[in-house]
Amino acid sequence: MGKIGRRFAMKAVAAGAVAVSSALLGGKVAGNRSKGQKQWDLEGELKVHPKYLYRYYLVLGDGQSCALYGSDHGSEPDQLARLKIPVRVRVQGVLGTAHHPGGTSPFPETWTLYMDVHEVEVLK
Repeated sequence: MGKIGRRFAMKAVAAGAVAVSSALLGGKVAGNRSKGQKQWDLEGELKVHPKYLYRYYLVLGDGQSCALYGSDHGSEPDQLARLKIPVRVRVQGVLGTAHHPGGTSPFPETWTLYMDVHEVEVLK
């Protein structure tokens, strides 16, 4: 299987975004909003991975996943750490991709789709 390009990866995340019509269960938690960068909404089930390149991730509709970081790209985002897992959430933030070269790491070479989360809503 060939390498996945950054442009293709961004389109895949955008295609995985779900409509934002669900009712709120809890309030919104907002982080620092970055100015000038496009904010995206994603909705799915929040999960925690104990030993991967990222700790928090969102499982989208077709089993696709998106790594979640704090608004400062920290691996322990406060607004996600306060939630009781499993929970369905809508997150808003800045999307990006990162390449992990593999090699001496225990993780294989891979591209990661991630979001720097600025806002979290808990859904019913």
